[in-house]
Amino acid sequence: MLFGEVLRVALGALRANKLRSLLTMLGIVIGVAAVIAMVALGSGAQTAIKERIASLGTTLLTVSPGQIFGRGVASGSDRARLYMKDAEAIERQAKYIAGVQPEMSGQYQIQYQNANTNTQVVGTTANYMTVRKYELEKGRMFTDGEDRSRQRFAVVGPQVVTNLGLQTPEAIVGEQIRIRGIQFTVIGVFKSKGQSNPFFNPDEQVLIPITTARFRVIGSDRLRSISVLAATEDDIPMATCR
Repeated sequence: MLFGEVLRVALGALRANKLRSLLTMLGIVIGVAAVIAMVALGSGAQTAIKERIASLGTTLLTVSPGQIFGRGVASGSDRARLYMKDAEAIERQAKYIAGVQPEMSGQYQIQYQNANTNTQVVGTTANYMTVRKYELEKGRMFTDGEDRSRQRFAVVGPQVVTNLGLQTPEAIVGEQIRIRGIQFTVIGVFKSKGQSNPFFNPDEQVLIPITTARFRVIGSDRLRSISVLAATEDDIPMATCR
């Protein structure tokens, strides 16, 4: 049978069964559209997850206080403690790492003029934003020299700006806030990271030099954690054991 005759027979069948033909084509269109939509949703979700992981840092390792063991039994309440000397030892002896960032923290009242908010104050080093993949919206980060000299500088998250009743990051840069009654100058506001953890909002914290936190605010040498940045993803296994 010639192709032209086959085509005529097919078109004749379509005209004779218009409703059936329409429903068949509609089913094919809906099926193809559904497959395309599912593939697009899956690709979008995969991309979003990769971006979220990348924003946290794909080579970031965290050293946290572990449980204390006595006679082979783990304590249910007591935990080992981390101190600045531990972070210094890691930085001095560890290999395959690009940075070490210790931090200590506490929940304190922040005062700005007639406004106040209760938020997390983090004492940390000048490389915090590099290790944690943060970016600045306005201003700058404090330096190592300012940390060593115990300067009263603060870098705040965008949610802190909102909680203090301000509309723009520019409004707080250069202004004075009080932490536990101690005056600090806000020198920077970092960009929003977005809240991926229901128990912690990275946009709602105040960063201050760790030496200032240690001697003027928190009054302790005890660390909450130590973040270690491996040089590359391939170096992570070696960095964890050396």
